[in-house]
Amino acid sequence: MENSTKSNITGIPENSSVYRITMERLVRRVNINLDRNTAEEIKTAASDLYFLFYSGITGVSRTRNKNEFMESVRLKMEYMTKTKDFNQAKTYSMLNDRLSMLYSINFMKELNSNAKKNMNRNGNSDPSLNSKTVEKSMEDASRKMETAHEIEKIVKDRTPGGSTGQKEGLSVESLIDLTDRAMNVENADKILTMANKLVDIMPRYTKKMRAYSNTGELAGYYKTRHISNVLSRELAMPDEIFYSKMINGFTGKEKRLLSPGAYYVLLDKSGSMYEGDKTLWSRSVALALFRIARSKRRKYFFRFFDNKPHDLLYSPLDIVDNILTVEANKGTCIECALRTALKDLENGHIADETNTIIIITDGEDRVNADDIFRKDSRTKLITVMINGYNEGLKKISTSYMDAKLNQSGALELLELARSV
Repeated sequence: MENSTKSNITGIPENSSVYRITMERLVRRVNINLDRNTAEEIKTAASDLYFLFYSGITGVSRTRNKNEFMESVRLKMEYMTKTKDFNQAKTYSMLNDRLSMLYSINFMKELNSNAKKNMNRNGNSDPSLNSKTVEKSMEDASRKMETAHEIEKIVKDRTPGGSTGQKEGLSVESLIDLTDRAMNVENADKILTMANKLVDIMPRYTKKMRAYSNTGELAGYYKTRHISNVLSRELAMPDEIFYSKMINGFTGKEKRLLSPGAYYVLLDKSGSMYEGDKTLWSRSVALALFRIARSKRRKYFFRFFDNKPHDLLYSPLDIVDNILTVEANKGTCIECALRTALKDLENGHIADETNTIIIITDGEDRVNADDIFRKDSRTKLITVMINGYNEGLKKISTSYMDAKLNQSGALELLELARSV
């Protein structure tokens, strides 16, 4: 490659320690053999793109790059930064190291792969990277970044109303690995997009003043004249304030609720569930329920079942990975799945909390389980029936709904789950 390699961005000097460290991190995480003819150009281009997505002070240089390949990258970057897609992506990649790193790593991989393909086609030792190669690599990296963003929204849980659930997320390596697998699964992108859209368009949560303790949750605060329900601090007021409150009302505590337990989702993955839109709808809803559980600080358990219950999942990575990638199998045993779920709640010592089991199935199995769901049980059962009917399930369900495989049907289920 003619001419020395030179960065195409402004705001972050390429000889600065932060630029060099970022390049080292990229190379270390990519862990591939870079094409020896273009290795420096590929590393520099990927580092430039990292800062372009991550930093608010970085821009594309207007000076022509003397390096032929880096000039083609500069022109593509200049065009990219003016697009609506880039501006949208920047809103969630800015100061987000993982997404910015993921874009750059995927760009580096795609660019390196396309360079080698181009070299093999030309039969030259010089791959002669051109603008089409750069453009294709950017497009491929952008698609992966979009998928990664959807995955991160579910795992990181930034929900409507500004509430943020648990903070744990995925490492860059885990996010890249899961994104790569999702990109190879039919409809995985649609499942992710639909799940996030469902939660994002739900009515915002009403903010309440809440207090938590080891024994339960206080529902909130209200005005009362009954001294027995008044907060202690309200009674330690100067006389004039005390007598005023006697007239207008003290601040009291609402009754204590049971501690929030778990959402436990059982999802049918039998062969019949792969007909039409059943899989897309049911898996999108399962992921949306996962986001809701985290925003409500409720535990979330998940099991697939067919002719038997499969592994119990509770870590964010395993839940998202399995919902996106696990394939169908034959057979259905609904009763086996329900009995296993109740046993899991007992073994987890949360059977006395406000648990909700949500089973999503097309109902192609007989259920005789009157003995396991009592009307006074604190564990509620929501049955979501997809294009079917099951009398046995209906008898033991707290709520039984015929699913409409569209957005309104999904929102109906999510609102029902959120209310219990």
